Amino acid sequence: QKNGGLSAATGLAGNPKKEQIFKGVDFRKFSFDYQFFPRSSTEARKVLAIIEEFKFHMHPEFLDNNNFVYVYPSEFDIVYYHDGQENMKLHRHTSCVLSDLSVNYTPNGVFNTFPDGMPTQINISMTFQELAMPTKELIAQGL
Repeated sequence: QKNGGLSAATGLAGNPKKEQIFKGVDFRKFSFDYQFFPRSSTEARKVLAIIEEFKFHMHPEFLDNNNFVYVYPSEFDIVYYHDGQENMKLHRHTSCVLSDLSVNYTPNGVFNTFPDGMPTQINISMTFQELAMPTKELIAQGL
């Protein structure tokens, strides 16, 4: 025990809370949840095409034919807009990757489709993880 003799002699002990609480900072994660209610099979196909794009870009690819080296998944730069301009009243993100995508075709507990089998409601949840660690300096710069 560090400084055990001094503690016994003086009746004082150091406060270990600071070391126990801060062990490091994780990369920030955040989620977006969307509900789609397509009015036709055509709209449902467009929603599924959007989902496929996200699914495609969230995964890595192989650099070589031996499947030995990965190329990182696509990066996303998420910006909030208001009236055609970046909304500086909302928080900002560093570049991120899509780490999880879940699709629910039965959000109300009942599976329902258009006559051709396209779903009538689709809910998605996307979790993104930032690639840069936010620091006080970045926050001061408006991150």
